[in-house]
Amino acid sequence: MFNSRRGRSWDGGNSFFRFQSQPFGPYPTAVTHLIWLNVLVFLGIFILKIIPAWGSWRSMSDALVHYLSYRPADSIALNLHSFITSIFIHGGLFHILGNMLWLYFIGIILEDLIGKKHIYRLFLGGGIAGVALYALVSFFNGSVYPLIGASAGISAILIATAYFTPHYRLMLFGVIEVELRWIVIAKIVFDVLGMFGSMNSGGYQAHIGGYLFGLAYITEIKGVWNLPKLRLKPESKPKRSAHVSINNQSGPSQDEIDRILDKISSGGYDSLSKKEKETLFSASKKK
Repeated sequence: MFNSRRGRSWDGGNSFFRFQSQPFGPYPTAVTHLIWLNVLVFLGIFILKIIPAWGSWRSMSDALVHYLSYRPADSIALNLHSFITSIFIHGGLFHILGNMLWLYFIGIILEDLIGKKHIYRLFLGGGIAGVALYALVSFFNGSVYPLIGASAGISAILIATAYFTPHYRLMLFGVIEVELRWIVIAKIVFDVLGMFGSMNSGGYQAHIGGYLFGLAYITEIKGVWNLPKLRLKPESKPKRSAHVSINNQSGPSQDEIDRILDKISSGGYDSLSKKEKETLFSASKKK
């Protein structure tokens, strides 16, 4: 679906497509963790559905999906757990495949720049915000359709990546080179239009909730505004997933960018000084 091209590129090309075979080993990325968690939940529910001649197992699968989904017709007290659990439930193969492709190809870009803890927070926070916005809209329009899927959390990661490195270039289907910001802008417009009258209007509403959370979060860690409670201790020595090169004649040198990225790897994004954050952010906006 996507391939990196210019602005930022993965060393050697092959590492961009490397997918770890040990989902919960010592050094997997946050993106890999989240993908495996979603896939394992999907496979577990799917296996329950296809066990032959065991009707009770299929009924159990349907009941489990019903319980884990967010259901606006039920009270918040009965639904509180589903603000999180519904994020990891998908309605079919193409549903989870599309979401996981977005998560992998965009999430790995942002994780290499700001660290894995922010990916977890964006995914969960965006997912919860998406459910919350859908719940609010459903209160007024009387919607009774259940909500499932990770797309709100992925929407938070999408907009955060586009804000942090808007000029990152991707090759769509290996044919068209497009800057990330234009892809995300087009998707936001599509989601806003989908909120009104489409069969999946609830899903599009959840996407908007994810975008709002993602934009608020990335601007906070960039220092546009400050929430002290989000300033936690830096994570312990994450492994850098790739080398990042920046073609920039007037900005900081490659050595300076590599030094800053290595500092993120050892101490997390929050360990950077204000000047280092500005340098990295400025470089990410260069073509």
